Amino acid sequence: MNYKTKVLSAACEGGKVTVNGAEVPGARVLSAGQAKSQGVAVFCGPDVVYVAVPVDTLKTLIGLVGDLAQAVASGVLASNAGGPITSGSFQADLAQVKQALNDLKGNIQ
Repeated sequence: MNYKTKVLSAACEGGKVTVNGAEVPGARVLSAGQAKSQGVAVFCGPDVVYVAVPVDTLKTLIGLVGDLAQAVASGVLASNAGGPITSGSFQADLAQVKQALNDLKGNIQ
């Protein structure tokens, strides 16, 4: 059977997982998320798993990846396999990645 996987923002307190304030019965709590925490609930068919994810850590990670993309686009790594990058869309592609990361970072609350 093929199941679609869905990931939603969630919270956990006292081992009870909630999504948008509604309890998710049967959710398995992984990591140290048994206490009060924010994270994600991963739904795959009948299975639900909760993972605590510190929002500040996500924002920091997204920022660092965006900075890396900018560094590559600026020419810090201006060669590929010892030669110049010849793709005309390389810098534009990296700019799109950085914009998507910035959009994602701005949506994390």
